[in-house]
Amino acid sequence: MTHSAVRQTLPLLIIFSIIATTPAVAARAASPSKQTQRCEQPYKKNTLTAAALREALHAHQEWLEQRDSPGHRRADFCGTDLKQAALEGANLERARMESASLRQANLRQSILTQASLAGADLTKANLEDSNLVGADLRRAKLTQANLLRVVGDEAALYNAALSGAQLHDSIFERAHFEDADLSSADFTNATLVDSYLYGANLRGAVLTGADLMGADLRKTDLSKATMFQTNLQGALLDGARLNQARMMEADLESAYLDDADLRQSDLRDAILRGADLRHANMDGARLAQADLEGANLEGARLSKASLQSAKLRMIILYKAVIDQADFRDANLHHAVMIGARGAGAIFSQSALHEIYAPKASLPRAQFNDATLDSANLVAADLSEADFSRANLTHANLQEATLRGAVFTGADLSGARLDAANIQQAKFYGANLVSVTGLTQTQLDTACLDNQTQLPAELSRPAPCTVTTKKASHR
Repeated sequence: MTHSAVRQTLPLLIIFSIIATTPAVAARAASPSKQTQRCEQPYKKNTLTAAALREALHAHQEWLEQRDSPGHRRADFCGTDLKQAALEGANLERARMESASLRQANLRQSILTQASLAGADLTKANLEDSNLVGADLRRAKLTQANLLRVVGDEAALYNAALSGAQLHDSIFERAHFEDADLSSADFTNATLVDSYLYGANLRGAVLTGADLMGADLRKTDLSKATMFQTNLQGALLDGARLNQARMMEADLESAYLDDADLRQSDLRDAILRGADLRHANMDGARLAQADLEGANLEGARLSKASLQSAKLRMIILYKAVIDQADFRDANLHHAVMIGARGAGAIFSQSALHEIYAPKASLPRAQFNDATLDSANLVAADLSEADFSRANLTHANLQEATLRGAVFTGADLSGARLDAANIQQAKFYGANLVSVTGLTQTQLDTACLDNQTQLPAELSRPAPCTVTTKKASHR
């Protein structure tokens, strides 16, 4: 900065400093947008007698009934020691209880609607059947608390600690649990519709039968969680950790699971219709009989995943990794598998009608007894794959690598084999009568027997010499 620029700036700085030192402006500048209220009531850090507590609750009731009239006092237990306090059935609506100690307090059937409990310690407190609608429980400690059948719609539980808490049959619609510790908490049959749990820790939590439709569970840790028959329709689970989660019969229709970690998760019989699983890691996941019709698994990992008898109609497996995945008896009708990689994948007895899999890499895959009629396998790597007794009628195998593949008893009627590499491919007993694009030069590199049915224009080549790999000697 030049000297002249400095001189021009100095008057502005002086003016600003004068304005900033005025009481009103200085106060505004020093104050945060949301000031933390101080605990100023007479009970701070003191233990109330039963009589004083009754008097305070009575005064608070009068304030609730006649809050517009002067002289009535709102309950202010901010910072008060209320450990093991008997508050069953108490009406604490809108009461101030910030940083209060309520450890093991009995708040059963209490009314805490819009109460301020930020930073309060409710460890092992009994809140069974209480009303927490709109309550402020930010940073509150509710470890191992009893919250059975609590109603807490729109409650604020940001950064709250609820590890091991019991929340059976509770209702927390549109509640905020962002970054809360809910590890090992029990939400069996709870209702958390449209709730916000972004970044929450739900490791080992129980959500059996819970309703989380439309909930925001992005970046949550749900590893080893139990979610049997949990409703997660339309839920946001992008980037969530669900490894080893037990999600049998869970409903994840139209859920968003981009980049989610589902390794070793159990999703047997789960509903994932139309789910977004792009780039999800599902290595070793159990998806037997799951419904993934129309799901998007672009770039997903499914190595060694089990998908026996799964419903995969119109599934998108674009560039997915499916090495050694088990698709036995699965329905992949109209599946999109462009560029999919699946060495050793198992498709035995699967329905692969009209799949679109150009440039797929499926070496040593098992397609025995599978149905691949009208399949598009152009330029696919199918070397050493097993197509024994498979139905490949009208399949498009142009430029495909079929070196060493087995087609024993397969039906290739109407299939296209233009420029396909069929060297050492075994067509024993196969039907090649109406294939197109097959030349004598190609056929001479393949292995046939007397039962192989050939087009009239082609001659049966001499028996091929099957090469065997020599054992290596050190």
